[in-house]
Amino acid sequence: MFFSTSVLLDYVIATLILLAIVIVTYVIGRLVKYFITYMAGKTGFSDWMIKFHLGRAILRSGMTVGEFFGRVSMWVVLVAGTLLGLATWFSLVNNTAAAAVILDIVNVYVFGFVKAFIVIVVGFVLVDAFVGYVYKGGEPGGTLEFLTPVGEYLRLLFYLAVLVFALDVGGLNVKTLTQILIPVVWGLTVIMIILTVGKIVSDILGRVKKQ
Repeated sequence: MFFSTSVLLDYVIATLILLAIVIVTYVIGRLVKYFITYMAGKTGFSDWMIKFHLGRAILRSGMTVGEFFGRVSMWVVLVAGTLLGLATWFSLVNNTAAAAVILDIVNVYVFGFVKAFIVIVVGFVLVDAFVGYVYKGGEPGGTLEFLTPVGEYLRLLFYLAVLVFALDVGGLNVKTLTQILIPVVWGLTVIMIILTVGKIVSDILGRVKKQ
């Protein structure tokens, strides 16, 4: 009877600690969301991100850039904190195997997501900046129209490369994904060549007709 009461007490204490961790994590998550949203607007980061395709895509989703990053950060804190709370709960009830599994999930998937997310954001911004540079290279009189499909092709191609690299950095096996994307990239390349050749032929025929 004493043993059963002791075990029950351990479970009660572990559960109370778990609830406390979840509550504290929720409060921290909300504070992180508020802080990031506020600082993104105060420092001009939101306005700066709107210059890029990624920032405009976030706006079209119905959120400001600050709100988007704030929500992502909040959910990362909530998930990580809850999982760490569960790991603590299992440790307190002497189930170290389950605690180790949960800690592995946090290290591999949660931290992996954070690394992948950072790589994707930075990579997409760099891609947008490069594509914007390509567009600025257009000369008046129709060259920019010709560069538009080229720029969008490069954007999509580099987006795919950044995505694969981010998943690899995040610790996920991207071998299968890479094999799937190879024919997609080749298909996009063929379409790009057809559009480019079609544009060149159209320009030549237009000049011939004018003469």
